Amino acid sequence: MRVGIVSTNEVQKALITELLGPLVGPLKEYDLTTIRNGTLHSTDAHILIIDMSDPAIVDCADVMDMMGRDEPICLMHEKDLFAMSQADRISWRNRTVEEIRKSLPDLTSELDSKRDEADNKHVPDAWIIGSSAGGPQALREFFGALPPLPITIFVAQHISENAFGQMLARLADNAKEWDVQTAADGAKVRPNTVFLVPRDKTVDIRGGIIELKPHVTPELSFNPSIDAVIRSIFACHPGKIGVIIFSGMGFDGSAGIRAVKGRAKMIMAQDQESCGAKGMPDSARLTGAVQISAEPAALAAELKNLYPQ
Repeated sequence: MRVGIVSTNEVQKALITELLGPLVGPLKEYDLTTIRNGTLHSTDAHILIIDMSDPAIVDCADVMDMMGRDEPICLMHEKDLFAMSQADRISWRNRTVEEIRKSLPDLTSELDSKRDEADNKHVPDAWIIGSSAGGPQALREFFGALPPLPITIFVAQHISENAFGQMLARLADNAKEWDVQTAADGAKVRPNTVFLVPRDKTVDIRGGIIELKPHVTPELSFNPSIDAVIRSIFACHPGKIGVIIFSGMGFDGSAGIRAVKGRAKMIMAQDQESCGAKGMPDSARLTGAVQISAEPAALAAELKNLYPQ
């Protein structure tokens, strides 16, 4: 597949190449010089992406003439990619790929395969930590013993809405060598990052970017739902996932780990002796999916051993 970019904006061309290059191969670039010397008119490109955000291109009669021809197929691009978030750039890429697929249907399977490969490349494993009563103490001990690792951790801690900010601050204080954030739309899944999941939400990951989805639990249920977070991330994350169930009452997390049993990288739970509330870890163990039980600091050591540096 041969794709070209028509623009005088070097930043725009670099971003389009970065987004589309892994899918379509090297892109040919056309600026005013190549337009005026006739190189554009003799192009062998199948697809030309015309940068309509570039006034110099819009005012060029030769480019407008190209757009009136049957070949190559011209796709008009009107957005300034530099001003977009990474999530919006990925959305633009996906829309452009769909246009290319419609124009060149014989290459659909090749494009899909390369897009999956590009999205999955260098995606870190995702670990979900579920905790409730006694969880803050377990998290403090766990992160106090956990060095930086090439993984992303999602913490689903049952918590009231008013206490969320305090919990985030406490988590950041405990995990000093990690980048601690609230899980939010558009956040990029990166190694050595911890995301605290908000109430009434679960997490999708598309192209390495977080998309929060509403998940309202029954009024008396624990929130956020650990089961929902495990299932959601497992369904959409291209990398491996792992689960750790810390102290808590009830059985949230058990259905989620049962769903990923045999397909997760590892499933661990806090041991009875160190738990403030044994319900959740004990319920997790009853599924038969838990592979390691230990105190939080020992679980941190087990996780470290899975990712030797």
